[in-house]
Amino acid sequence: MTKTRTTWRQALERIEARAQRVDVSAAWPAANMADLKRCGALTWAVPRAFGGTGMNAVLLHRRYEELARRCLTTALILTQRDSAVGFLVSAAHAPISAQLLRSMARGTVFATIGIAQLTTSGRHLPPAVVARRTSGGFVVFGRIPWVTGAETAHRIIVGATTEDGRQILIALRSRQPRVVVEARKDMVALNASCTGAVQLQYVLVPDADVLVPPCRNALALRSGHRSFGLSTCVLPLGVAGGALAMADELASVRFQTCGDAVTTLRREYTHLAARVYRVGANSRLLQKPGIGAQLRAQSNHLAARSTLAALELAKGHGFMCESPAQRRAREALFFFVWSSPMAVIEQTLALLAERDF
Repeated sequence: MTKTRTTWRQALERIEARAQRVDVSAAWPAANMADLKRCGALTWAVPRAFGGTGMNAVLLHRRYEELARRCLTTALILTQRDSAVGFLVSAAHAPISAQLLRSMARGTVFATIGIAQLTTSGRHLPPAVVARRTSGGFVVFGRIPWVTGAETAHRIIVGATTEDGRQILIALRSRQPRVVVEARKDMVALNASCTGAVQLQYVLVPDADVLVPPCRNALALRSGHRSFGLSTCVLPLGVAGGALAMADELASVRFQTCGDAVTTLRREYTHLAARVYRVGANSRLLQKPGIGAQLRAQSNHLAARSTLAALELAKGHGFMCESPAQRRAREALFFFVWSSPMAVIEQTLALLAERDF
């Protein structure tokens, strides 16, 4: 079969045209993923040494924002996949990393991440995933609470806690009998991302699939290699941008008296986006206490208000499932539950209460 190339703009148009259908059907967006492959998006995060294009970090995150503007489901899938790429690059010394990176650049392997149990979803609880040393590897057991693309993935980058309290990171082969994807529970939005829990029923992981051996903080290696530090801000900015484009159009056609309010939101978006990209690309600025949490809370807050503006201007039709206004409003809710550390929660509540933090 002939491989057809497409441009990024063409891919965005096709993905946006499918966004409502993807949302309602809640089926894995295979056509969208195929478009991403055809336009070369699967090579962007992979360094040239492994067959990718090694796109500049700021440009890459602007592409994520553009994608979220059209379809947050597809943007979430790509960013989780590219996060797996980032972990593999950070652990390039591991035997399996180079092989997987080349396969991911070709689009023949889909990998995703399962690290929530080491971050905000399980940091203060007993270990959700435990790794026990055995001959030639580790036996891993427990439950990963959140894995995007769990049903589709060939590999899941999994964080686990050893019995002595240290952590490891593994490139788990997900298509094997003792790796069980739980039946998905309905979410308010993003069901087509196939995000859900995965049970590990005493899975044997060979040493060759260990990315980070036992250490105090298995995720620190990835953090040290990041070249953009505000990844979680760009998706809400994308949702806000998409909603404001809709609000602009509705205001100009039907509600001219509301144009000033939409313009005010647009100015806020422009100012906040510029700040996010400036700080995200500058590790010195990012080290300022509280700046990351502040910008993330502001991005989430803007996404919520912008989508509600579009919903208000869509009037009754906006409450119908066929309207993109209600989809965007539901998508914005995702950012309030997406791995929020306490600092982000505190900043968010301060914004909602309209008080200074």
